[in-house]
Amino acid sequence: MEKYQGTGKISHIFESDNQVVTNLVLEAGKEIPTHDAPYTVVVVPVKGRIMFRGEDFEEEIYPGVIVRMLPDEPHSLTALADSELMVIKSRLA
Repeated sequence: MEKYQGTGKISHIFESDNQVVTNLVLEAGKEIPTHDAPYTVVVVPVKGRIMFRGEDFEEEIYPGVIVRMLPDEPHSLTALADSELMVIKSRLA
């Protein structure tokens, strides 16, 4: 077992051939434009509120509400408040 901890900044806190865990820290009003990733992605809010958008999807997420995406699924997000997220990108068998 290993422990990994966020840095309070945008940074990868774990990387392997099949998985990347990113600590994403966004100030209120910060936007990340539409993009995709070649992974299955799980977005886990740690604090704050995020408007998360995808094709035919727009939802506010916050601690206790997660989003899961399939590989190459386009998405964007906007911080509605100062926010911190854990983004887990995995290549599943």
